[in-house]
Amino acid sequence: MNDDAYDISHLLESDWVKIDVPERQMAKAPPAAPRQSAVAAAQEAMAQELLMVAEVHEELIKQYLRISDGASEDPFWQ
Repeated sequence: MNDDAYDISHLLESDWVKIDVPERQMAKAPPAAPRQSAVAAAQEAMAQELLMVAEVHEELIKQYLRISDGASEDPFWQ
């Protein structure tokens, strides 16, 4: 291999260039609340719906049990 290809002496001998970079301003407002992803929003909506129908479901079960208990006492029920 050619040693000249790995020679970086010209880089070490060169003058360094200084670049003026403005100071970064800090944001004074608090960060915005993270947005809810579409999946999380759908899961939350589904959970709310399930909670709403849970009571109806429970009442339907109780009604079924009352009807089936009453029907079993009926002499014509088979």
